[in-house]
Amino acid sequence: MTYFSWVLLRLMLLFVCLFVLAPPKFTRTPVDQTGVSGGVASFICQATGDPRPKIVWNKKGKKVSNQRFEVIEFDDGSGSVLRIQPLRTPRDEAIYECVASNSVGEISVSTRLTVLREDQIPRGFPTIDMGPQLKVVERTRTATMLCAASGNPDPEITWFKDFLPVDTSNNNGRIKQLRSGGTPIRGALQIELSEESDQGKYECVATNSAGTRYSAPANLYVRVRRVPPRFSIPPTNHEIMPGGSVNITCVAVGSPMPYVKWMLGAEDLTPEDDMPIGRNVLELNDVRQSANYTCVAMSTLGVIEAIAQITVKALPRPPGTPVVTESTATSITLTWDSGNPEPVSYYIIQHKPKNSEEPYKEIDGVATTRYSVAGLSPYSEYEFRVVAVNNIGRGPPSEPVSTRTSEQAPSSAPRNVQARMLSSTTILVQWEEPEEPNGQIQGYRVYYTMDPTQHVNSWMKHNVADSHITTIGNLVPQKTYSVKVLAFTSVGDGPLSSDIQVITQTGVPGQPLNFKAEPESETSILLSWTPPRSDTISSYELVYKDGEHGEEQRVSTEPTTSYRLQGLKPNSLYLFRLAARSPQGLGASTAEISARTMQSKPSAPPQDISCTSPSSTSILVSWKPPPVEKQNGNITEYSIKYIGIDGEDVKPHEILGISSDSTQYLLEQLEKWTEYRISVTAHTDVGPGPESLAVLIRTDEDVPSGPPRKVEVEAVNSTAVKVSWRSPVPNKQHGQIRGYQVHYVRMENGEPKGQPMLKDIMLADAQVTRAFYEMIISGLQPETTYSFTVTAYTTKGDGARSKPKLVSTTGAVPGKPRLVISHTQMNTALIQWHPPVDTFGPLQGYRLKFGRKDVDTFTTMEFSDKEDHFTATDIHKGASYVFRLSARNKVGFGEEMVKEISVPEEVPSGFPQNLHSESSTSTSVQLTWQMPLLAERNGIITKYTVLYRDINVAYQPVELPVVPADTSMTLSGLKPDTTYDVKVRAHTSKGPGPYSPSVQFRTLPVDQVFAKNFHVKAVMKTSVLLSWEIPENYNSALPFKILYDDGKMVVEVDGRATQKLITNLKPETSYSFVLTNRGNSAGGLQHRVTAKTAPDVLRTKPVFIGKTNLDGMITVELPEVPSNENIKGYYIVIVPLKRSRGKFIKPWESPDEMELDELLKEIARKRRSIRFGREVELKPYIAAHFEVLPTEFTLGDKKHYGGFENKQLQSGQEYVFFVLATMYATSPYSDPVVSMDLDPQPITDEEEGLIWVVGPVLAVVFIICIVIAILLYKRKRAESDSRKSSIPNSKEVPSHHPTDPVELRRLNFQTPGMASHPPIPILELADHIERLKANDNLKFSQEYEVICPIFLSFKLSKIQCNKQTNKQKTEKDCHVLVPH
Repeated sequence: MTYFSWVLLRLMLLFVCLFVLAPPKFTRTPVDQTGVSGGVASFICQATGDPRPKIVWNKKGKKVSNQRFEVIEFDDGSGSVLRIQPLRTPRDEAIYECVASNSVGEISVSTRLTVLREDQIPRGFPTIDMGPQLKVVERTRTATMLCAASGNPDPEITWFKDFLPVDTSNNNGRIKQLRSGGTPIRGALQIELSEESDQGKYECVATNSAGTRYSAPANLYVRVRRVPPRFSIPPTNHEIMPGGSVNITCVAVGSPMPYVKWMLGAEDLTPEDDMPIGRNVLELNDVRQSANYTCVAMSTLGVIEAIAQITVKALPRPPGTPVVTESTATSITLTWDSGNPEPVSYYIIQHKPKNSEEPYKEIDGVATTRYSVAGLSPYSEYEFRVVAVNNIGRGPPSEPVSTRTSEQAPSSAPRNVQARMLSSTTILVQWEEPEEPNGQIQGYRVYYTMDPTQHVNSWMKHNVADSHITTIGNLVPQKTYSVKVLAFTSVGDGPLSSDIQVITQTGVPGQPLNFKAEPESETSILLSWTPPRSDTISSYELVYKDGEHGEEQRVSTEPTTSYRLQGLKPNSLYLFRLAARSPQGLGASTAEISARTMQSKPSAPPQDISCTSPSSTSILVSWKPPPVEKQNGNITEYSIKYIGIDGEDVKPHEILGISSDSTQYLLEQLEKWTEYRISVTAHTDVGPGPESLAVLIRTDEDVPSGPPRKVEVEAVNSTAVKVSWRSPVPNKQHGQIRGYQVHYVRMENGEPKGQPMLKDIMLADAQVTRAFYEMIISGLQPETTYSFTVTAYTTKGDGARSKPKLVSTTGAVPGKPRLVISHTQMNTALIQWHPPVDTFGPLQGYRLKFGRKDVDTFTTMEFSDKEDHFTATDIHKGASYVFRLSARNKVGFGEEMVKEISVPEEVPSGFPQNLHSESSTSTSVQLTWQMPLLAERNGIITKYTVLYRDINVAYQPVELPVVPADTSMTLSGLKPDTTYDVKVRAHTSKGPGPYSPSVQFRTLPVDQVFAKNFHVKAVMKTSVLLSWEIPENYNSALPFKILYDDGKMVVEVDGRATQKLITNLKPETSYSFVLTNRGNSAGGLQHRVTAKTAPDVLRTKPVFIGKTNLDGMITVELPEVPSNENIKGYYIVIVPLKRSRGKFIKPWESPDEMELDELLKEIARKRRSIRFGREVELKPYIAAHFEVLPTEFTLGDKKHYGGFENKQLQSGQEYVFFVLATMYATSPYSDPVVSMDLDPQPITDEEEGLIWVVGPVLAVVFIICIVIAILLYKRKRAESDSRKSSIPNSKEVPSHHPTDPVELRRLNFQTPGMASHPPIPILELADHIERLKANDNLKFSQEYEVICPIFLSFKLSKIQCNKQTNKQKTEKDCHVLVPH
């Protein structure tokens, strides 16, 4: 070898080595882990290379070696797992190194392990909530290992088997980890088609950014059944024809399943490499000889065999020719030889009349070689042969044999016997051969007599050798003879023919021949005959009767050959005789024949229908046939019609073909607990009769097939659960639900634990129709999961159960605390309590609820766990109080301890409230008041006492009781125009309370009403327009007062006004308005109306969306209206704004503040007239009316909408507008807009124009005032002179000058009011003050006015009588009350 060759060879070897060998390469490297002291840590390291690398684990550069350190190799040698258990801190905290090396190279990778103590575990560290459990599963079944973990963030779950990670990617999906569903399904390991290799120890590992935690290991056992082989379908023996085919099936089972093969002797018929498991079918074709075939089943647990015999058989040979051994007139006895060496199963005898074309009749199942064939015809020739049959089939027939049966006396009489007169003493008789002679006819015998009642042996006889005609002479003339004929053979005589009559009289007809009767219908029969030979017939006489005992009827017919007899009864037997008549007389009658009319439909239904229900799906129907006289034929069948009334199947059904012998029938496959309507009908051949009266019956009850619906469970507290459900679907109740059963069982880890429990709820008859039920299940364990199912039951038993519902009881709450309540005399109650016996943990406090029993709202207070008493104040007398105390732990409040106390009654300490008059007349006043304050009632109000008197009569009060304790009454029988002083007080069972403050009311004058027709004129969203009328005789100087909002709001109205707009109200709210007059000294008369403001349906204002510069029209977008509002129409209202000091001002903030008088009038007259032209005064007006509000509208287009003109807008004028609904609900104002000034006109400021009007008016008024002042001055001078002349003498005048300011004013500045209000005597002052206090001191404000200090001079303050007052009211105004 040259050097070059040697180098080339080395290069080639190096190239091959480099191509084949490969250094190590990691396919999976360990990751850093954080574990818990006492826990587990596993590091996975895998590598590839050629040769396969070796994995070594190092710690701090040294190979690991410790009992707690374990290295587990992968089965395929691809790597290993370093497992450390249990972890120790801090010694296990280190850097670990995985080293992979082979002959080509070495690589390494490191990882860190951190071990935490329990007190170092951070929040969110993974926690195994539920680890895998021990599980045993049969091979090929599915096994599921559950695991649930929690942490923050949610941990990722992985699985280890025998300390090695579970690979879910290399098993065709057989092993997979569930990723969906709720805990603990999410993360579970599911193993389908489990194998023995799946058995092992499993761990689930939860990992997140905080660390890693291992579950406790759990073993999975895969159970493999070991059963030796056995034949489930052993092979069977077969007998086949030569050349036939057969399939032999052999099935064996076992665990493991056995192999099955076929053998013929020592020969294997099944190839070893194609041996099936469990089942093997052997196909045999063209089999010519018998053989035994062996089926062999084999497994590791044994070998078994079974043999099948295949027998090849041929058809039997024909038997020997039959031999007749005995013969009679109706039977032949045969014997024959088998002719077969093999056994024969049986023989078949075939026979037929000789020379007949009809097929052989067969007698099957003959087991012997001798047989007597009966039922043959006498003196008839037959042909016989025999066939042998074996288990293969029937063989060929034998040779036939012919033979004749023996003779017998004729079995029928001669036919068509006739007789006719040859002379008055001779008759001619003729006939035909019998139909069944049964042999050779040897002759005939003719019997005749004049007395047919004698036995035939006493009749005269005439023998005829071999002829069908004979004559009989030497008869007695004018007599009726009866004639009969019989035939005889060598064996004996046959039967006699029916007798015929003949009259020995010349010219009289003989009997009609061939007299027949055939029914045509249910009411008619057709009679036919042949006339007597050589006779002159003038008519026929027919005699018939209904049955044997019926009355004979006679009918004469024309000399025809048929007659139709009608009007007969259906299905009735009639008897007929017929005689021919000639001029010489009536001939002999025919023999009596019968016929039955055809059947008809039954004319009556079956009788006595009854039904019973033997089961929930069947009904037994029983009946009796229709009455015999109404059956109209033979009942051939019955039919039953039935239909379900309240079931799902409401189609009619009919059962036909019920046997006529039956009187009952069972209807099956019916719906349970369903009412059926059933009727029965009888049938004849003609058809069905009428239906019976329908019978109603309900099938029997059964258990419900449907479960209760909408089952819901809810934890009430720690020991009770509320279960609710609805009744089953009606068509699945199958009876009357008598009750329900609630089944429940404790659950642990998804499995039932302990004995199931049951609660029964029986329903009363009144509860059966309920559809919703509920039950409280108590006595449960706290914080425990239970499974609940509900079933309904009838009298037949329990029905289907509902699907299980799981519910967990809450944690236990404390029991009832002990509660003691003591009532004191100071309107207080001392509540003391002690902790409950069962606290289920430390108490966190108490909650007390208490209040009056007759008041819905309770006071709730909470206390700490240290407090044990509380004093409740404001405990009302005469009331019952409820106290509810519960304790609280960490779960919540426990069961309440409830106690009641009743405080003794006392007399009321307060008086009835708000005494006022609802209405009044000239003789009555309707009073209304409210009960005393709740705290002042002191018990149950039993009655009220009303005390009233005429204020002009001091000491004659009237006291009226109000029983029962109503809060209103009417005082009647009062004086007109009179003021009454009224008080009211309340009573309890202990006595009366104090009277209320006096309130005065005045009855109306007989002929004066201060106002009338007080009503609501319009109702807006936030305002109401009130209106009334004023009588002509009413003093309009007195103002009105309007009270509303329960008297909280008061509005004064000028006495001359007739309407008032009340604003600032709430939308869609009811208000009561009271109109009263101030001027009446008795507190004012009243009128009351109620109204409800309109709803706020138009909440948005209209919006301008366009303006046309040339025509001045403005397009607006209208507000939307909710679709559910019932509004019949809408008005578009235009409001021109007035100009003041060069600016347009809007006089109202909202359309609800407008006086809608003019608009209402315009709406009222919209259909009568339409005003055209320009308004002189700018007022709001309606531009359009719509039933449905459009989305857009153009202002000023001069068109008419709903009877209103959309007027052209004035140039330069500013407008606002709004939408008014028919219920007077308004939208907000639009923004102001100025119409374009197409033809500018000067607009005069309103105030500037008023100057030229108001100026002259003021001048005139000024002049008039001067004139009036001059006149008053002259009048005062005159009065002063007159007073001087009327001053009394000095004895009557007081010696001192008046110093009282009121008296000085009365003397010096007397007004008309002073004249009508003279001084009050001191004795009447108290009553006068009481009257002024009435109605919340209303009279003070009506009787007096406040005078500002400007009316009092400084000199008056220096008067002696005012000095003391001035000292007490320094630097305050001086108020003097002066009468009007």
